[in-house]
Amino acid sequence: MKILKSKKVIIGLIVVVLAVFVYFVSRDKGPQYEYAVAARGNILQEVSVTGRVKPAEDVTLAFETSGRVRSVSVKVGDTVFAGTVLVRLDAAELSAELAKAESDLATQRAKLDEAKTALGNVYTGAINDLNSAYLKADDAVHVKITSLFTSSGQSVYQLSFDTCDYEAKVNAGGERAAAEEDLKKWKSELALLNSDLSETESGEWLNAGRTHLNLVKGLLENLNKALNADCILNQSSLDTYRASLSTARSNVNDALVALSNKEQAILSQKAAVTSVEVSEKSYEASVSTIKTQLAKTVLVSPIRGTISSVEAEAGEIVGANAAVASVISAAELEIEANIPEVDVAKIKVGDEAKVTLDAYGSGVVFQAMVFQIDPAEKIIEGVPTYRTKLQFTEKDERIKSGMTANIDILAAEKENVIYVPARAVVGDDNRTFVRILEGNIPKEADVQTGLRGSDGNVEIISGLNDGDKVVTFEK
Repeated sequence: MKILKSKKVIIGLIVVVLAVFVYFVSRDKGPQYEYAVAARGNILQEVSVTGRVKPAEDVTLAFETSGRVRSVSVKVGDTVFAGTVLVRLDAAELSAELAKAESDLATQRAKLDEAKTALGNVYTGAINDLNSAYLKADDAVHVKITSLFTSSGQSVYQLSFDTCDYEAKVNAGGERAAAEEDLKKWKSELALLNSDLSETESGEWLNAGRTHLNLVKGLLENLNKALNADCILNQSSLDTYRASLSTARSNVNDALVALSNKEQAILSQKAAVTSVEVSEKSYEASVSTIKTQLAKTVLVSPIRGTISSVEAEAGEIVGANAAVASVISAAELEIEANIPEVDVAKIKVGDEAKVTLDAYGSGVVFQAMVFQIDPAEKIIEGVPTYRTKLQFTEKDERIKSGMTANIDILAAEKENVIYVPARAVVGDDNRTFVRILEGNIPKEADVQTGLRGSDGNVEIISGLNDGDKVVTFEK
């Protein structure tokens, strides 16, 4: 019995030792990773839905307004395309109205051209007035009042006559020197003027011109006070000064008036241009309205198909909204499917599709093309869906109305791109990354993703190289 107990103890110890060994060995191995290799190839994005085969669409067409039929261009059985003219109403009156409206519009556009030309001429006149104002100011300072000053030759001016207006006597020399410096500045500014003067620029230039003129005007007014002081002596000898100063003041005032008038002329002519532009838009609206009315006198087929009925003859009166012609789709049968909102944004009219019918199994594939996607949603079991129609690209007698269709629409395709399983890509609000295995150590790498394939793969635009191992699962 003692031997048996000893054996049991030994076995128990061995089990404990093995358990501890296994624990430490497994702990030392660390986490294990499953990975996928970034590969290069083609990636497809498909939208898979179930639909039903339906009879060809039958479109009944009518005019929005009543009128007399001018011509019927088709007969029952004719094949037509989207945009084919079927029936025309007499539009002689509307055509005459359009001709007059277009003529009036042309006249208005000519008036607008004239108004804009006149505005351009006013801008040009502003340049001429500014140059003329400068010449008058320069003549006033450097010619007309020269005899009223004596100079040391260094632009230090003093009055050449005595006056009891002490303030004018003290300020006169400095004011003239300041006027001369301001004229130099004004001349430099005017050298920058060009014929492309805009409305905003013209206002700025005219305001600047008035500022320069007002400085000269202030000088002339102070000199006039000095010359006409009550206590001034030898008045007869100063008459020449007064006459010359009076001419200078008159010229500068005329220049100021001319600049103010020009600014008003610009504002007035701009208002005239705006008025004509408003009228032009009114005439344009009239032309557009008549063209819209004319378009409503022509009945066109909205689809490619066959004329199934014509209910109009040349010369008869048809009423508004009365059936005039019917067109059935050129494809004898079509597929209708309701595509959920999460997928409808991926597809567009013209996308190709592969279709299998339950009646023939998955081994028989028919080709089709999306030709219509309804803009309005339809709620099915609480989910917004959009009715989408597809046409078979080839006629096939095996296709029957009412058959269930399994549709794979090719929404997008890219060739020779790097891709990895979508589950390998980790994303948050700030970044998108994968974990690349280097040995048994994963390192994060930012990536830019592209097309998501229907097979669970996603395109990697940047951040990975062909052959990189990316972690898909961590044990």
